[in-house]
Amino acid sequence: MATKQRAAGRPIIATVALCIALVAISIAPESAHAVTKEDVISLSKHGISDAEIIRAIEKERTVFDLAIQDILELRRAGVSEGVVKFMLATPDRFGDRDEPATAEEEPVTAAPARPEPPPEKTEAELKAEAERMRLAAERRRQEREATREAQRLAFADAQLTQALKLAEDGDFAPAIRQLQEFLDRGGFTRGSEQHYRARFGIAYALARADLLQASARLLVEVLLEGPDKPFFEPAFHELRRLRREINYSPPDLEELTRFSVARFSRSFQDEFNYVLGEFFYDYNNFERALTHLEAVTPSSLDYPRALYLQGLVMVQNNMFRSAVQAFQNTIMAADRLGGPVEVMDDAYLALARIAYEAGDYDASIYYYRRLRQDSPRLPRAFYESAWAYFSKGDYSRALGTFQVLHSPFFAHFFFPELWILEATVYLNMCRYDYANEALEQFTRNVSTLGVPLNNFMDEQRTPMDYYRSFVRAVNEGDEESLPRQLTYPVLSDVEFYNLYRTIRQIDQEIANIEAERGELGEVGGELLAQLNQIRVSRVNEIGIRIRQILTHVDNEIQQYGIRLKELEVDLLDVAATSLTEEQAEIMARRDREGALRRVAALVRRGASEDDIRAFIDRQTILRSVTPEELEELRAQETVPESIISYLFSFTRDDREEGGRIAIVGSDSLEWPFEGEYWRDEIGGFRSFLRERCD
Repeated sequence: MATKQRAAGRPIIATVALCIALVAISIAPESAHAVTKEDVISLSKHGISDAEIIRAIEKERTVFDLAIQDILELRRAGVSEGVVKFMLATPDRFGDRDEPATAEEEPVTAAPARPEPPPEKTEAELKAEAERMRLAAERRRQEREATREAQRLAFADAQLTQALKLAEDGDFAPAIRQLQEFLDRGGFTRGSEQHYRARFGIAYALARADLLQASARLLVEVLLEGPDKPFFEPAFHELRRLRREINYSPPDLEELTRFSVARFSRSFQDEFNYVLGEFFYDYNNFERALTHLEAVTPSSLDYPRALYLQGLVMVQNNMFRSAVQAFQNTIMAADRLGGPVEVMDDAYLALARIAYEAGDYDASIYYYRRLRQDSPRLPRAFYESAWAYFSKGDYSRALGTFQVLHSPFFAHFFFPELWILEATVYLNMCRYDYANEALEQFTRNVSTLGVPLNNFMDEQRTPMDYYRSFVRAVNEGDEESLPRQLTYPVLSDVEFYNLYRTIRQIDQEIANIEAERGELGEVGGELLAQLNQIRVSRVNEIGIRIRQILTHVDNEIQQYGIRLKELEVDLLDVAATSLTEEQAEIMARRDREGALRRVAALVRRGASEDDIRAFIDRQTILRSVTPEELEELRAQETVPESIISYLFSFTRDDREEGGRIAIVGSDSLEWPFEGEYWRDEIGGFRSFLRERCD
């Protein structure tokens, strides 16, 4: 039992001994004791308070000359940050302990009985001695300042390293707070390496937390410090990732052209040139855009996009032959590099449009059909190919394409002029009844949208009103406020999409920063103010874009309404000068019956089957023979089945079963759609509706 008591008492004895040592340090003469780094570590490990340790150091007026290794050792030993900072400040507080003692501080010794008086120094000697003392004092001062600066830089380096580690680990709020406090209290001004590292650290922490809008401006500032700085390349990559996610292209990026990146890798140079080329293209500075785009090498993954933008620049300058070559090279480069497939679709679309403008409709249609079936550009390509068929006079394909554009596959797109185009085709084919029906469809499905569209636009006063009302109409399905068809032109607009995605990103960032507001402190308030300001700007931009699109749709509806009136006048003129549909059909049926009687007469006279078929081929009236009329001929049992089968090939409801061609019958304008049928077959629909013009 006594043994256990002695063992239990050891910590108490050790603590008492340590306290005695602390008291001894505090009261002993300076020459006897000085507080060492090891004393501080020992006192800290045994739970002596920071105030007691600092009091002991003050009592002894100990001056510490700490290197970075000493600071790290103190931290690992658990010495508090306050004690470490006090130790770093002792050179300023207590001065240099190596200075010689003054006359009052020198120990009193027995004076010689009668010392010889020192020889008097000359004025020159006195001046020289004074200068030596001044230089020695200055040297000691510079050494102390250099030591303090080295300690300050080492401490700053440790703080920055720790903060960047927090950012890398995803603890963005503590990282940003620590870095901002470093900037506020560290005494490092703009232009210093420490200030630069801290600014990059804040930008990097924000970017790692997907606070892209908040980090964008800081990343640009870091980049504009120049390529000789250590974080130029990572800041560039973060900014490029950011530009892919949000709509961000500040004019400040033009300043990057001041720098040379020749010392960087070839792949980085390609990225750098592509981003600058894209930037200048966005600002319509085509000459400078070409300078950078042409510098992208064929081995770069950005090479296809660079070629595509070069092609667009050439189109802007009416250099169509060069543009065609650029777009073709784009497709080949993308195929060679394995993508991106999106730029191949864009290049095919551009080639199709150039061919259309040149009047080469067959080439235009070829390029339109080269787009992928799952391409987001396919609806636009399909719609434009309908115009190509219409312009070349291929009414069979044009009507088939119109039919597909009315299908559920394209239900989320609004093509108000389709019914006008169909009516025009039917009018050109002398199918006046179908033309009238197409015009009725336009009136029913398109013209009626003009009133709610105008009402919606009249209710909005500001760009923000447009944005809020449009988003509410889409999310709540408010058909009375804005019919669904009128939202499609806005939703399919690329500029609207980019702005809307940016606003959603800003909203998410605001929510994330609000959640960390307490941790971020003042910097959180500054970030929120910046983000709210950016949001107001972007909402105004998107509101203006919505108004522009809806105004364009309203103008289109009015223009097509005028075209509707013109077609109605044409149809009235035709009705006044032509036979009615019923009269024309009676006459055509009589002519077919006469031709069929002549076929039967040839059979009775023993004509060969080749001669009979040749006769049938010459009778254009038989192109409209009906299955009912042929059944009546078969019932007479005078014409061989082979001839009747040949005649059946001309019937107007013939369909190619199981193939890619669907024939639109003359007695219908629409038919039902099922499942994936449309995705597999949309490229092959055509109408076999025949003209009735003389």
